[in-house]
Amino acid sequence: MSAILHLLPFFEAVARLGSFTRAANQLGVTPPAVSQNIQALESRLGVRLFNRTSRSVRLSEEGQRFYHNVAPAMRDIGIAADDLQARQATPSGQLRITLPQLAASLLVMPLLGEFQARYPDIQLELCTDDRFAELVPNNFDAGIRMHAMLQKEMIAVPLDRGQRRVLIAAPGYLAARGTPQRPEQLREHNCLRYRFPGSGKLEPWFLTHHGAHQVLEVTGSLIFTEDRLLKDAALAGLGIAQRFHATVAQELANGQLVEVMADHASEAAGFFLYFPANRYIPPRLRVFIDFLREKREYPLRANGQ
Repeated sequence: MSAILHLLPFFEAVARLGSFTRAANQLGVTPPAVSQNIQALESRLGVRLFNRTSRSVRLSEEGQRFYHNVAPAMRDIGIAADDLQARQATPSGQLRITLPQLAASLLVMPLLGEFQARYPDIQLELCTDDRFAELVPNNFDAGIRMHAMLQKEMIAVPLDRGQRRVLIAAPGYLAARGTPQRPEQLREHNCLRYRFPGSGKLEPWFLTHHGAHQVLEVTGSLIFTEDRLLKDAALAGLGIAQRFHATVAQELANGQLVEVMADHASEAAGFFLYFPANRYIPPRLRVFIDFLREKREYPLRANGQ
């Protein structure tokens, strides 16, 4: 095995760059040395890894399969080496996080100024998308989602203590249509609904009353795929919506919106930052996690454990 390991950097460089010459320049050796090491690797594995012509070098079918399995490990080794060199330096580089717009506005944006001041050499890219995106295939370092959407074999960091769901409407709407007191009375109202962009499913309403939980399928003439538009529609007096209290706290405080059936409010599990449990954590992600843990005072834990 050790005889193969020292040949892998040559294979990875040629596969990634598509050239013996470019690989040699990057590795600081001669092209014949690269060719000899590739031949040695092919001999030990018993397969041809590259199809060579006078003009091109391309991975064979076996080489593609081998590269698919080897490349992530090589990347982790490179990250580990970078980490050893960077422990005494300021963390830097690009940090890509996938998260829904709601989590960005509620949990991350309020802390960005302090994080940027503390780590000015980190380029933080927040990729807001309400559709679920897998981390590794899309080159994300980490993601933020609600607990129910987390994949298995992920390390999860809770970012809040849960979110309170409330029913809200504009005072003008309630003056014209009346204020419901019980779940069955919602059938008489225009309920503003949310459709999940990824699955295409309509979000049900979750109610809790005296410890009893109820999942309610409501009806209405308006459906949205953006949380912001749901609030805008409620402010415009177009119906009743169910949203997280944190997203409408200001409007409730200034009277633009009114909480309806407050004794039926429910609790959601909340948001988590997550990343693969079997991957090495680069310094820039480690300090981002530590920063959020410092602000939230929550421990790391593996999803599903």
